[in-house]
Amino acid sequence: MISCMIVDDEPLAVQLLEDYIAQSGSLRLAFKCYHAMDALRFLKQQPVDLIFMDINMPKLTGMELASLLPPEQKIIFTTAYSEYAVQSYEKNAIDYLLKPITFDRFLKAVSKVEKLVDAKADEKELSKDVEGKVVFVKSGKSIVKISIDDILFVEGLKDYVCIHTQSEKLVAYKRMKDLEETLPIHFMRVHNSYIVNLDRVSRFEENHLFLGQERIPISDKYRDQFLLRINRRLL
Repeated sequence: MISCMIVDDEPLAVQLLEDYIAQSGSLRLAFKCYHAMDALRFLKQQPVDLIFMDINMPKLTGMELASLLPPEQKIIFTTAYSEYAVQSYEKNAIDYLLKPITFDRFLKAVSKVEKLVDAKADEKELSKDVEGKVVFVKSGKSIVKISIDDILFVEGLKDYVCIHTQSEKLVAYKRMKDLEETLPIHFMRVHNSYIVNLDRVSRFEENHLFLGQERIPISDKYRDQFLLRINRRLL
């Protein structure tokens, strides 16, 4: 989901955007406010992916607020005045919505954001995918070299993990979250206690997948994302 914020001093405009966001399916409203200074205070504590921002606001305008934000911040300006269009794009705005905003026009603007987010995710996944194919694991008093492709799955054991390869099991003092972020894209967490090598999955049935004779549960928390990844490879 793409986290977003609404900044507009018109309550009816805020309500309309809030309704549109709820219907979008890809956006999650993190915050709404009627003054730019409130938005600035919130963003210092919790960044969002996208801001729907009015231009004409008291004390601090949308253009002035945009100048205070990081250049990579995604912004869609909303205004009743078409003359601000050129100025908004000079602020690297993704789009410019002229009030009254229709749902169709709103979705077109959101689509641009979705494409940018997907491109960024693909870039991140690609960078992970081309990392080294060999890792060193500290297991007990030994440091063992293993091929990443030989890893079948990783099992969480409280403060430790057990790395299951084709030929051995290695217990290491490591957090599951750290391994999840380190392993290449074809590894995926399917349960709080399991990360699996998708390239080694032989089949899955209902709430379990199989790596050879190993039977691994898929929790509800990760099931939808797992099915999405599988469907991308479905013939």
